[in-house]
Amino acid sequence: MAIKLDLSTLTSRVIRSNVGSRIIKGIEGKIEKKNDNGVVNFLGWALGGLASLGGFLLNKIGGLFTFSWTAFWGWFVAAKQFIWNFNWNATDEELNASVTAQWNAIGGQIGGTLGNAFGYLACGILPGMVISVFNEPLGAVVLAKVGEEALEELMQNLGALFNTALRLGTQILITETYKNVRKLIKSNSNLIGKLFGKNAKKAVEAWGTKSSKPWSFASANEEFLDNTFGSDGFWRNLVEEAQEEADEACIEAGYVVANAVDTYLSAQMLAKEKTPVLGHTRYVEITPNRENPEERIVLGGSEELLKPVIIQTLATYEQFNGRDLGLIYGTPAAEMPERKYKPEVVLKFYQRQNKDPLKGAITEKLTMQISFRLMNKSKADFATDDYLKLLATKIYQKFATPPFKIHKAKQTYIYCDFEKGYQFKLDTTTQAEARRIVEQVLDIQSHKVDDNLLKIGSKPVKPVSTIPEKITIRGKVEELPVRRKEGIVTFTNAYLNVGVNIPPINLVDLTGKRRDVVYKGE
Repeated sequence: MAIKLDLSTLTSRVIRSNVGSRIIKGIEGKIEKKNDNGVVNFLGWALGGLASLGGFLLNKIGGLFTFSWTAFWGWFVAAKQFIWNFNWNATDEELNASVTAQWNAIGGQIGGTLGNAFGYLACGILPGMVISVFNEPLGAVVLAKVGEEALEELMQNLGALFNTALRLGTQILITETYKNVRKLIKSNSNLIGKLFGKNAKKAVEAWGTKSSKPWSFASANEEFLDNTFGSDGFWRNLVEEAQEEADEACIEAGYVVANAVDTYLSAQMLAKEKTPVLGHTRYVEITPNRENPEERIVLGGSEELLKPVIIQTLATYEQFNGRDLGLIYGTPAAEMPERKYKPEVVLKFYQRQNKDPLKGAITEKLTMQISFRLMNKSKADFATDDYLKLLATKIYQKFATPPFKIHKAKQTYIYCDFEKGYQFKLDTTTQAEARRIVEQVLDIQSHKVDDNLLKIGSKPVKPVSTIPEKITIRGKVEELPVRRKEGIVTFTNAYLNVGVNIPPINLVDLTGKRRDVVYKGE
């Protein structure tokens, strides 16, 4: 007689029903709404896309208003230049005409920005959205290309427009404030005459009239130099050049200081947002049995600690339950690539050993090896010599012309990027030297260095002795070779390991000892 179990009475099912629906951030399923009306679907999709695009642009535009000391110094310099050259005897009509001219100029800039944005929207983004309705992958490619160009153009135009508008607003504020203050003073000319005399009253009444002589700090400075040192001569040139150079140097120094402050503050903010050593906390949902989608396993923890736990959980489940493995939601497969079966490029570095006692202590040879995996290649890519020649040529250019040298030392640095096939342990002098090595190796595949992945390793507790050890053999004193940990090693050769039972393929060789080298140089 078959045994029947009432699953609804199980403790886990009772607790689950009492708790209700559980939602874990990051693994919620997509909600799909079906509608048989294609036109309504397209309009809804288009309006939703425009709303998302608008929100994205507002977020980017908002970033233009972020305060920075460099932008503040630029505004201050522009305001100072305006005040220095401002005509304090200009009439109200002349001041109004100057403001109007500047408004007309910014109007053209606004029109150019709007026209540029409309052109990209009408002839680039909207066609890409239409293409997405019929061919979603192609539409995504078109929108990505056009959107990137449109955003770059829009941000540049908006940045220039905001800078112009800010400086124009400052100039208008100064001009209008000056006009109002002058009107207030001129309206009280009688009171000024009683307090300071008739000459003061006449000067106030003549202030800003059409017959007034233009006056600015710049013109007053020129007049002072002419009256003091003459229009030309040694002292005139000395003082004038000193003034100009001091002003320019002050402006440049201000930009350097402001940029240094902005850089420091940005670095402090980035340091707070750095990814933890073990990665961010994540939650994943595992469905171990496709036939029973209701049965799930939820795991949480740091990324690096979570990866082996996921594999172990699935393996354990398969071993004890004998059921088909399901899917993992939350951890992309690219984060756990299979590396050990990928082709391996090996770079060899060498320094000859000293066997001559007359040249110092007898030493062992000093060697170094750097290897990495070709994650986007398989054995099928080496059926012909096309890729091999390309790879060998790149290595020859980076490491053989001239031969690349590395200062091997006792400090260890680690660089791991498993997704791209890199796992380096570099014994060298400084972090800058380690980064130089990593950058040179990554250039072979045109990859960029991620400074967050370059970390300092361990230091030896006890330094290695450089004094040769002496032993007596049959009454004769012999010196053992000194085991060196530091010195300059030079690139000698590179080869490729394709797989088991396949001889290594010699890519580059500077020693002339190896056969069948793919690239021997020009």
